[in-house]
Amino acid sequence: SGINYVPVSSWTMEEVGSKRVEIVGKDDKRQLTAVFGCSMSGNFRPPQLIYQGKTKRCLPQVQFPSDWNITYTENHWANENTSEQYIANILLPYLDQKRKDLKLSPHYRALVLFDNFKGQCTEKLLKFLNLNNINIVLIPPNCTDRLQPLDVSVNKPAKEFLRCKFHTWYAQNVCAQLEGKAAKEPTDLRLSIVKPLGARWMMELFDYFKTKPDIIRNGFKATRILESTTV
Repeated sequence: SGINYVPVSSWTMEEVGSKRVEIVGKDDKRQLTAVFGCSMSGNFRPPQLIYQGKTKRCLPQVQFPSDWNITYTENHWANENTSEQYIANILLPYLDQKRKDLKLSPHYRALVLFDNFKGQCTEKLLKFLNLNNINIVLIPPNCTDRLQPLDVSVNKPAKEFLRCKFHTWYAQNVCAQLEGKAAKEPTDLRLSIVKPLGARWMMELFDYFKTKPDIIRNGFKATRILESTTV
């Protein structure tokens, strides 16, 4: 899912009487990609964050949790390589641990739902998944809003959470200027500022979803997946 560094809002802040008030972020297209995953039990998995750049220098100087997958591509879009990283670093360790917890054979096959995204459906990745005892079901094109649990119950509140974090931070900066506690100048929205802020907010988002498994389970209920798999 594409995450804006500067989320667009329908409101902004300015001194009373200002002749011109611009909407912050209206034309700001800078993004990263967040790959979310979850289980039907409501377990929100560590995400993969894909930043835009050609080297590791594009990554924010933030200490992420060790089980997250932090990577980059030239356009911040997911591709075959990032999908393989996600499977190897996020999906497989989780499935291996669940098989142990449930006392299942290491070869017991798992079922995973994927968006119908060509970067996840290459011959190389399909073989990789099969070798690791994973069956996949692809969400049909143009049906994610009805059949993809993450789209139904997670992505919207996730983006709203991050938007609220940005608005609070931005409002605090504007208030400090209006109260004379900071110089009156446009709030600094350079990537060197908003990128590490966004990273910290993403970690707060993860902690939030870890304590709200019902949000995730509701997605499986709304898509009728949970109902159809309950005996």
